This record gives sequence, C-alpha cells and structure tokens, in this order.
Amino acid sequence: MRKVFNGLMVMAAVLLTACGKEGAEETMKITGGQEYIYAPQEGTKAQTAPYTVIMGEAEGGQTVSDITWEILTSVSGASINADGVVTIDDTYVAGDINGTDIVIQATANGNTGEHQETATVTLHVREAERVSSFEILLPDSIQAGTGSAITLANWVNQYGESMEAPGSEVNWAFSHEKLAVEEGQLQVRMKVGQATFAAVCATVDGVSVEKRFIVTKEENYEPSPEMLEKLAAAEIVILREVDFNRIREVDTEAYVYVQEALAGVKVLEVDVSGMINAGPDTVYQVAVRHGDGSMTLEDRKADSDGKIRLNLQDADAVEVSPVLRFCLGNCEPAESQGAFQVAAADQYTGQEAYGFYGPVADVTGGISMRGTANSFVVALPDGFYNIKITKPLSGTGRSTVKLNGASQGTNVGNQGTGGRTGTLPYTYLMEDVFIEGGTARISLEEKDFTLAAVEVRKTPQIVERRVHIYLGGDSTVSNYYPIEEAEPQPGSFQTGWGQVFGQYVTEANGVTNLAGGGTYAKSWYEMAFPGVIQNGQPGDYFLIQAGINDRSYSNQEEMVEYLTKMIDQCREKGIIVILVTTMQSPKFWKDKDGNEVGEHDVPAGSGLAPFMDSIRELAAEKEVFLVDTGKLTGEWYSQVGRTYVAQNYHLYNRETNVEEDTLHLSYHGALKIAELIATALAKMQAEGVTDGMGNTLDGLSFHEMKEYEFVCQDGAGQEITVEVTGVQAVYRRYGE
Repeated sequence: MRKVFNGLMVMAAVLLTACGKEGAEETMKITGGQEYIYAPQEGTKAQTAPYTVIMGEAEGGQTVSDITWEILTSVSGASINADGVVTIDDTYVAGDINGTDIVIQATANGNTGEHQETATVTLHVREAERVSSFEILLPDSIQAGTGSAITLANWVNQYGESMEAPGSEVNWAFSHEKLAVEEGQLQVRMKVGQATFAAVCATVDGVSVEKRFIVTKEENYEPSPEMLEKLAAAEIVILREVDFNRIREVDTEAYVYVQEALAGVKVLEVDVSGMINAGPDTVYQVAVRHGDGSMTLEDRKADSDGKIRLNLQDADAVEVSPVLRFCLGNCEPAESQGAFQVAAADQYTGQEAYGFYGPVADVTGGISMRGTANSFVVALPDGFYNIKITKPLSGTGRSTVKLNGASQGTNVGNQGTGGRTGTLPYTYLMEDVFIEGGTARISLEEKDFTLAAVEVRKTPQIVERRVHIYLGGDSTVSNYYPIEEAEPQPGSFQTGWGQVFGQYVTEANGVTNLAGGGTYAKSWYEMAFPGVIQNGQPGDYFLIQAGINDRSYSNQEEMVEYLTKMIDQCREKGIIVILVTTMQSPKFWKDKDGNEVGEHDVPAGSGLAPFMDSIRELAAEKEVFLVDTGKLTGEWYSQVGRTYVAQNYHLYNRETNVEEDTLHLSYHGALKIAELIATALAKMQAEGVTDGMGNTLDGLSFHEMKEYEFVCQDGAGQEITVEVTGVQAVYRRYGE
C-alpha cells in the first residue's frame, strides 16, 4: 500500500524492531508516517502523517492505541504529539543537503509482564526546500512591436525533485532597453530591419535563468534549425545598471598612507584628515614594520587636528589606513560607532563610494538582499583586504558569501547538529581577499540573505603576504557556527575538520575553508572553486576532499574529471594542490566488498572505497600531493575501535545512548582528522617530498610535532594506552 503526503510518495508501513511481551514472539511495528519531510520555511511548520502502532503481522495485526511517543534524538525544533504526528518548526536546522535523521520511539503502556514493548522508526528531515532550477516559457520568436505571454515553470528543488513555485519576487533583466515584463507579458517594443537575437533573464531566490528568442518583422515566423543554432551560439549581453567589468578608478591616497623612508625618524605625524570617512570616531589601522621584518598592528583614532602621531623605534616602514565600517539598514547601535550608516535606499549606480546594487529591504537589525542579483558594493583600490561581515539577530540559516561573484564563505551561520547552540550575531572573516577592478561586491546566497554590518581592513602591503591554505570539500570539512569558545563534550558539536585545521598551523599561514555541505566534486567546482582561483597566489596550497557525496550524486568518472580541472587550473596559477581521500566512518565500517568488519578490524569504507582508489590513482597520474585520510583513519580507528569512534568522533547522545550520526564529525572527531592530515603533511615536508612540478611543502608552517599517550578501551572493554606522534594543536578561533 502506498500513500501520497505533501507531494511525496512514501511506503505506508515501516518495519521496525520491538521487544516481546512476557516471552511472546509477537512483533510490534510502527506504521504510517513517512520516510522524509522537508524542514519548514521561516514562519511556518511542517507535519508528518500520523504514525500508528500494530502488534503482530502487518496485515491483520492488532492496533495498539495506548502509546507514549517520544523523540530520542537530541534535535531542537522537532516534537511528536500523542497522536503520533511529528511537527518540525522553523527553529530546526538541517546539517546540510543530506539532512538529519531523528529517531522516534513508541512505547506501549499498561504492560504487566516482565518486558515493555517498544519500537523505533527513523524520520529523515531534509533541509528546507529551495529553488535549484526552473524554466522560462516563451516562444522562440516574437514579432517586433508586440507582446507574448511569459511564465516560469518546471521548478526543481535542490534534491532534483519537482516543487511548487515559490512566492518570491522575480527580478527581470533584458538584453535591450525596449524589453519589459508587464502583467505576465513580455513586451517587445524594438524596431528591427531583419531578424535580431534578444534575451530575457529571470532571477528567483538567487537562481538566474536566461531565455533567448528571435525578434522579427514577420508575423508567425518559424525559425529554421539553422537559425536556432545561431541563436544558441550568439553573444547576447544582459543589460545591467552597472558595468562592473569596467575598471573604476579610485583615489588610493584616500584609503592608505605608506611611508618607507624612515631612517632616523623618531616621531611621525600622519595627516588623515583627507582620508575617506575622516572623523572623530573613525578608527585607523596602523601597521609598523620593524628592522627584523616583524610587524605590529594597532587601531588608533586621530587627534583633534586630524593627525595620528607615532613614536617610532626600530621602524623602517609605516602604513596607515582607515577601517571602513558600514552599518546596514536597521543595524544595532553596537555596530554603528564610527560607521557609515547605509539605508536601503542608498543605491550604488557606479559613482558612489558605497551602496546597494539591486533591490534590498530592511529587516530587524539589518538588511535583506536576496541572491547575486543584489549586493552591497564598496569602492576600493585594488589590493588585498580583510572583510568581516556580521549577521543580524534576525538572521537564520546558512549563507554562501560571495565577493565579486566568487564564493569566499560557505555554510556561514549553519549550526549543524550535535547540540551546538549559540546566539547571534555570527561573524565571518574573509582573509586576504583580492580586490580587482575598483569595487568589492558582497552578495549572499542559499537560505539566509541578511546582513547587519560590514568591516573592511586593508591587508598591510609593507610586509610579505602570508602563504594561504584553501580547503574544499563537503560537510565533513565545513565550518559550523558559532565557533566554539572552549572544547565541548566528546561526541557533540558537529564540526568539519577544515574548521579546526588552523589550530595545527602557525600564524605564518592563513586558512580559508570554502567547504560546503552536500557538495561533490562537480558542484563544489561550480560553486566555490572560483573563489580559490580569484584569491589564490603562486605558492599557496589547496586541499580538496572528495568522495562522500560523489557516491550519492555523481560517479567516479565525473569526480575525477572535475578534480582534474581543479588541478590544471591551480597549476596554471601556481597554486599547489593536495588531494585528500575521505575518512572512514562507523556508517561504512565494512571491507571493500561491503561486508561488516570487527570492532578492531581495519574498515575500508564499502561503497566509498572505489572513490578513494580513484583519488589515489589520480594523484599518482597527475603527480600531486596526496593525504590518504582513508588509509590513515582506517589504521587509527582499528586501534581505538568502532565503539570509541562512534561515541567520540561522531555525534552521539550520551543521555539516550543513541548513535545520532555516524557520518558527520563531532568537534573531537574533526580535531583528530585535522591532526592526521597535518601530521601526514609535516612528515612529507620533513622528508622533502615534491610533486610532479617540483613543488615542496615548505610553505606550510606547522606547530611542533610531539609524542603523546592516548588512552581508550579495547574490544574487551579493557583500558589500553596507544603511543601517538602528531602535530600539536594550538587553540585558535577560525576566522575571528
């Protein structure tokens, strides 16, 4: 029997486990409900069909009416009532595109026997639906001076499934000024002497779709296949209000003061009165380079006469630049001191020093700007900057942060699962991002589009830029928020190893984690890799993990294809690539053939194993560095055992003794994976290993490697001590 619920076809009966009553062998089962449900949009709730319980066979079994329902998994925003209906409210946060499983338990009441009947079922909660693609329905040809019906249809969500049309605003853009959409009609007010190519673009929730068509003088014109081929190949430019490809000239002296001729200078007066945003509350970043090459940084305010007076000692260069702070829309007062107040109506049209491009709206504590069609723009001289964004208290869910069209932050604001909680505002720092063309355009994608404040600091040019490490991959590498203040309990706080990798390298390296939940090689290449190419410089490093989601959403051949593209493009720019195989996990505690292995045997990952092999083969073929995390974790996990790994390195509820998530990492699991990767790289560095281009790992600066003892239990429950040599972590809050 099947039933339809909210457009989903699900099995009406779910087979579960139960205990017998007074030694009887009857089976208690939970039926009804559904396999999965979408988390609701903000301000709404989602409910399942009711679950019910029967005793005996699925057909003809006796319904049990006196049931106590409870949710075993520790997730916020999920509840179940006495009728077996699960409600998910808008405080629920999915870990990533793969969603989260919640375990539901039914207990039969009124038992007098020795045993109490219980049964459990798993409900998969997906992240809230969002638009992934749609189509513009419009004829291939339209007569000039007329109109044609235009509609948006065939909506598809992020899971590749059909969805209802969202109620979001449609932003239209056109290739000609004489085109407009009015009351569901595309009005073509163009005059043409012959067939002309044109296009219309619709943007909904940050997803843009273009439809091309032919404008002719003829009525009922039928284009030939050859004409349609020309249409598809034609260069058609969608007109925008601002041409950001045009380089904007910016007065550099208004943004930075540099003095490198300081021989014998003891006191230096820097007049900042002519700099941008000069005023009594303006904060200036003062960088001083010393004779030994070191640098000190401090924030200063100018004296009443508009000058900053510096007492110099052993200094051979000084750089002073204003810290640009922007308070957006209804930002909180704490964000506004010494800041530009930017209202929603302050539009950027190409001449202003800052403003919004595209329609935005005020929200509590800030501004809302949906998708890449809308952005906050700041005019800046070309160079490297540290740009920090602050989310308002009203912000919910994760965001992808883009700078000049390329991703520079993913998963921003996502709490993940495993008990991680915190209060807004969240902040995210884009370190040493490269601005070219005279403007910095900040835009947001995915679920949350709100901003409260932006802070821009120039990266001092008087010292050599740090070597950067860029990280790519899936949810097991991603950042989750808020960044912890202290270590949580083992088995809690969903954390990606990329979030803590910075604890294993010194301040000589910058770490930028662009990993995103649910991504695989192709999708990550399209979503986030442009950010690596935009900012990466010769001698930087790029670590990319693939395999987990490629297995579900792609295949080995496509994974290798897109990893190869990343390798080739990085080499063109001089960025050094390090491939990373995915870690083993209790979820795939199997050999390569899919057979279960023992508590202390070496897992190979079952269906993930071929993807690991493909990455190993690609690393050998392209002669790039490889960290074989699959091998390293398999060997380490076999020493400490599956139980220890599941209860400490993954998400485990110690109150209910439930393995809540055996794929995603806890905070301690992320630390261990980061340690294994850092240690493997440090050992290769010490051995002088090079890649096929002659690159070394000498640009990586790790903390000291030490021997230490690790205490755990063996398969018999006896305490054992394992001797370990690894790079030591030095606590460092990522990006803050």
